[in-house]
Amino acid sequence: MTVTTESELLYPLTLFWQRDGHALPSYEVLDGEAVPEPYRRLLVHNGDMTSRLEAFWRGEIVLEVLHREHTPDAYRREVVLHIEETDLPVEYGAIEIDLSAFDGELRRLILEQHLPLGGLLNRFKIHYRSEPRGFIKLGADAVMQRVFRLPEAREFYGRSNVLLGENDRPLARIVEVLRPAEVPSS
Repeated sequence: MTVTTESELLYPLTLFWQRDGHALPSYEVLDGEAVPEPYRRLLVHNGDMTSRLEAFWRGEIVLEVLHREHTPDAYRREVVLHIEETDLPVEYGAIEIDLSAFDGELRRLILEQHLPLGGLLNRFKIHYRSEPRGFIKLGADAVMQRVFRLPEAREFYGRSNVLLGENDRPLARIVEVLRPAEVPSS
């Protein structure tokens, strides 16, 4: 999928940041091959992000919702994924979920806002794939520094992604930004 505009590539992050009056950090669009390790193995794939983060950081992921909005057309939320046992923030995300694609218990759990969408899709054995729209390197940014509780501003790597279900139905659009990599403690 080719993305041609900043607003398309960074949506729905742009929505939340503009609403909050934050300027977008400087960023560079990268080819998957240009993303350095360990970010490449965490970001450059068509699979599930939640299980990759859990394996890398060695813990279960839980969700912290920073902001949310629910319109007739979409459910959007700005989130931080944490390792449950340590409360370490490992991913910042801005996501727009098509709630009409889900019903019953799965829809209720999405709206309950405790677990990330990928983890819920896996639990319910919903077949889906990631379709990255682009990979990004964000410049040092005070907002991300606070989100990840870092002592100094750093560069960040992330991706713009679409989750597609059966018949390539879009389930969600996401911008995912990872915590700067550190070797997880044993």
